Amino acid sequence: MLLAATLAAFLPLLDNGFVNWDDQYALTGNDRLAAPGVLSWAFITTLMGHYQPLSWLAWSGVTSLFGVNPLAFHAASLLGHLVNTALVYLLSARLTGSSGLEGGTRRIAAFAAAIVFAVHPMRVEVVAWASAFPYILSLTWLLATTLAYLRYCDSRAPAGRRAWFGLALGSYAIALLSRVTAIGFPLVLVVLDVYPLGRVGAGRRDDRPRRHDGVRWLDSFVEKVPFALVALAAAFVESRSREMAPLEEIGIGSRLTMAATAPLVYLGRTLLPVGRSPVDPLPIAPHTEWAPLALGLAALGGLTFVCWTLRQKWPALPAAWTAYLVLLAPVMGLTPSGQTATADRYTYVPGIALSLLAGAAIVRIESLARLRRLSVVAIVGLAVVLGAATWRQTRWWHDSIALWTRAADLDPRNDIATFNLAIALDEAGRKKEAIGRYEQTLALIPDHEPARRALTSMRTERGLALTKGGRFAEAATDLRAALDARPDDLALANALAFALAQIDRTGEAVAVLKQSLARHPDNDELAHNLARVLATAPDSAVRDGALALRLALAVRDRTGGRDPRVLDTLAAAYAATGQREPARRIATEAAALARQHGDLDLAAEIVRHALGYER
Repeated sequence: MLLAATLAAFLPLLDNGFVNWDDQYALTGNDRLAAPGVLSWAFITTLMGHYQPLSWLAWSGVTSLFGVNPLAFHAASLLGHLVNTALVYLLSARLTGSSGLEGGTRRIAAFAAAIVFAVHPMRVEVVAWASAFPYILSLTWLLATTLAYLRYCDSRAPAGRRAWFGLALGSYAIALLSRVTAIGFPLVLVVLDVYPLGRVGAGRRDDRPRRHDGVRWLDSFVEKVPFALVALAAAFVESRSREMAPLEEIGIGSRLTMAATAPLVYLGRTLLPVGRSPVDPLPIAPHTEWAPLALGLAALGGLTFVCWTLRQKWPALPAAWTAYLVLLAPVMGLTPSGQTATADRYTYVPGIALSLLAGAAIVRIESLARLRRLSVVAIVGLAVVLGAATWRQTRWWHDSIALWTRAADLDPRNDIATFNLAIALDEAGRKKEAIGRYEQTLALIPDHEPARRALTSMRTERGLALTKGGRFAEAATDLRAALDARPDDLALANALAFALAQIDRTGEAVAVLKQSLARHPDNDELAHNLARVLATAPDSAVRDGALALRLALAVRDRTGGRDPRVLDTLAAAYAATGQREPARRIATEAAALARQHGDLDLAAEIVRHALGYER
């Protein structure tokens, strides 16, 4: 029933494709996954800014069996999430048993915790985004670590204890080799020693016989040293793989603001998972926000004080709160990397603590209210409400256009969304919409060079196509914008001048060509085209025969007089200065040269031009 509810919530996933949010680098465009030597590559690469060799190998296995098929990758993520859901149920059942719950109440609490974890909308990013699979794989082994540690605590035989301890330590190493998601996990084990295991302190509230021997605080910390050493090694390797933002880019104040507010933001999303954007970008101009920083610190301090005050009455609360903060600490914002300020995937591991707390809270509320079946009703209600929200949110990850349209609609200032949406629209052939989204991105970040380059290329392409189709006014608008971005692009300058000349905006055409010629004074094509416009402009205020003649003569001399088009322009320049005889003679020479080259259409065009010199 638990797995069926999870599968139903994520059912749209099986129809989803890849998205242009790392998938193109990690999966679809990563030839190393199917190449020989992938085993050694996986353990040395820092591709994507993370050290995750076992995840690369898992993806390589999927690629070898099914190719780069989105269904296969999504199925792997969903299968892993189903396994984690089952493990959360087992872990919750074990921990609630240690806290004093028994029988049916214990199973209800475990089911509630597992269903909250499984179908909460905050799991969508990890499950629906193929590139987030490492979080799933890492949690699988982290849960195995915890279960093995609990067996170690229960075991009395020395050989059994050593075996379970070794299994827990090995599983933790595998978890970190899948993705470094739980650096603070050794401290979580200390928290478990306090509550609900009651190995140290006064974590147990019942008088039942202990299933394990108690230890001193110091012994508990010393016992976790091997785990801490593994965590430190993983943290070192990960730090060498990540490209963290420098302090000059994101200052201490901005980092403290993010760190103080992130736990509260995630907690708020957990309690009210509505109106969620798939991506929460870093501020365009990060700075210290004193009000959020002060309020965040005050709220964190207040919640921590409340949890501490209730430690005797409900020890699960401070235990869960501490575990949540410890697991979340590495991704709260003190060491920012990437483009996002917060991300739901960062809560995939810390969310376990909140899910376990939710399961225990549901049965405790039923007990306090003395309403039978209240927990069952609550679980069914949560499964339906959260599952429906997850089903809907999973559909947003169907493809890049759906994903980024949702994000941009929720936050029009989300430059990550507008830029990636523009790319997706461009690839889908929806050029006009793509141009609009690139322009929106540049309005948000004027120095966004990838957006500027893409927009310029698209406007160039469209401008040239419009010119070819005879839509010169529209072409001029696009080509003007493209030339402003690439003033040294000679082809753009010539194309824009041509389009302008065709709609009798010869003054603008002359200005464009003069500006470009000033930047490239030795370019014959620019000089030739400028001479042509100056010699043939219908507007006498624009026409300048003398300058046209100087330019045309210079180009003729540099080209050796073997280009019939240059000679045709020279003839027009002579005519513009009133020199009819040289104009007719040069035109005749140009027409003959065109015939020699086999270009009869050009020859006929030159003859038509020469007829005008007779008048």
